[in-house]
Amino acid sequence: MYIKNNYLSVILKILIVVIGTYGLYKACFFNKVGLGEHFSYYTNLSNLICIIYFLILLIKCIISRRVVEANPLVKGSMTILISITAIVYNFILRPFMTDMDGVMDLHSISNYIVHIVVPILIILDWILFDKKGEFKNYYPFIWLILPFMYFIFICVRAFLGKTFTYTSSRYPYFFLDIDEYGLLQVIFNVLVAITAILILGFIVLKIDKFLNKSRGNAICQN
Repeated sequence: MYIKNNYLSVILKILIVVIGTYGLYKACFFNKVGLGEHFSYYTNLSNLICIIYFLILLIKCIISRRVVEANPLVKGSMTILISITAIVYNFILRPFMTDMDGVMDLHSISNYIVHIVVPILIILDWILFDKKGEFKNYYPFIWLILPFMYFIFICVRAFLGKTFTYTSSRYPYFFLDIDEYGLLQVIFNVLVAITAILILGFIVLKIDKFLNKSRGNAICQN
């Protein structure tokens, strides 16, 4: 299933770019934490990458005046990237987190935008405006690259000795904290995360194939 209507596609991409930019702006520019630290969090980096990507797609849609068929490998990567943000925050981190004055307001509009609204809009964009059946069986393994690059980035940042204001640790998330839990435990945590991301990737792959079989033709032509 996909809706081949440029006007609807443009509207949704505008919402992603505008709402996402607003959410990041409010989250990163109105507290005592510096931008370098803000963009060391997976949430903010994943939102930023997706906003830039959808801005490029939006410009292409406007210029071409038709639905731009995004590269399925890249579009799938963006969908997985932002889905991880929503899943990890809402089901792993959020139950253990509290507000911290001047650093994080869990009930702020920006917090809901970057962790819930933007992921939903991006997943919706994939469901509605991407031709199904384009994903290859090996794509889930390639979709691991960006999350793994983030882990490498965090390890390099920790090696440089910079601490995070919210966690008072060299690591942004407790399951990556080598200082607290040791290298072997963190390696185990990363292997679990890799397995979970692979499973998520194959779930998206199966959904793609299912939607391709159930609603194969494009609808709502320009």
